[in-house]
Amino acid sequence: MEPKFLMILITALLLAQTSSAAVAPQNTYSTFVKTSCSSATYPAVCMKTLLPYASAVKTNPFKLVNVALSTTLKSANATLSTVSRLSKNKQITKWEAAVLKDCVGDIKDSISEIKDTLKAISGLPKSADKRFVISNAQTWASAAITNENSCLDGFSDRKVNPAIKKKIRNSIVSLTRVSSNALYLINHLTV
Repeated sequence: MEPKFLMILITALLLAQTSSAAVAPQNTYSTFVKTSCSSATYPAVCMKTLLPYASAVKTNPFKLVNVALSTTLKSANATLSTVSRLSKNKQITKWEAAVLKDCVGDIKDSISEIKDTLKAISGLPKSADKRFVISNAQTWASAAITNENSCLDGFSDRKVNPAIKKKIRNSIVSLTRVSSNALYLINHLTV
């Protein structure tokens, strides 16, 4: 064999070995997220929202919960933006404006509770009473979901424009699904 060809072959083998070694952890991380999401309340939503963060999460359940809560907060802010934008529409009725105003308040409360949940979970590794912290996080995450669902209560009345009702409903349903998945992951933390 020619020395030049041998060097190319050795280099190719080393590169293949290095790239397969890099892929192995990524597969492990993705598998961890998929396994964690497989029994979540909304598994497909869980995987869609959390798989992009697999390399940051690695196989750490606390990091996974933090990412789930961060994506929930992002979704809540997007929902708030949607509801706020609709509430400023000049063509809505007074009744619709009142319902949207209540919904804005519900979503703001939910955002506050998601932040409280994130703060609790972030302090969990250093906490002396981990069960207490998890219990608090569960309470706040549940309260956030309750507030999200409360927003929809005002839209059950037929006086609300169906197009507005549909936009709000889609936004809230999306938010409650990521919130429910985050709560599921919190409920399955082991300490």
